Amino acid sequence: MRNAILAPVTLAVSCLLATSCDWNSKDDYSPKKGYQQFTKEQEEAKAAAAKAGAGGGAAAVAVVPGKQTYETFCVACHGVDGKADGPGAVAMNPRPRNLTDKAWQGKVDDAHIAKVIKEGGAAVGLSATMAPWGAAINDEEIKNVVAYVRQLGK
Repeated sequence: MRNAILAPVTLAVSCLLATSCDWNSKDDYSPKKGYQQFTKEQEEAKAAAAKAGAGGGAAAVAVVPGKQTYETFCVACHGVDGKADGPGAVAMNPRPRNLTDKAWQGKVDDAHIAKVIKEGGAAVGLSATMAPWGAAINDEEIKNVVAYVRQLGK
């Protein structure tokens, strides 16, 4: 039973650590493709929210910048609420950062958080298990994720 639970988590963690992930074929994997689809869907959601708000009948959907990107790239390890309890965190040593930790939030600046997201943990002397997302997330989205991470610490 335990192996049945850990197998998907182990696969997810190995894929995060690998330079390419064999979901279907190593040649087909590209985080950029997923990100492009994500940004297209995000723009469509923003347009729908604006249209709903302009129509006056339906309430506009609140769009929190950075939240969807966080949910796409960060939840697997840092968890939905940022408490380092995502499904991938179980097999990680060291554990992912608890983003809700007020002491940590007070010690780091936005540039540090952005560098970790963009270049990975190893770029700042942290664990290499924190993947660099700069190839998949543009600078504006990284800025939005940093702002969302700050909200998690409030």
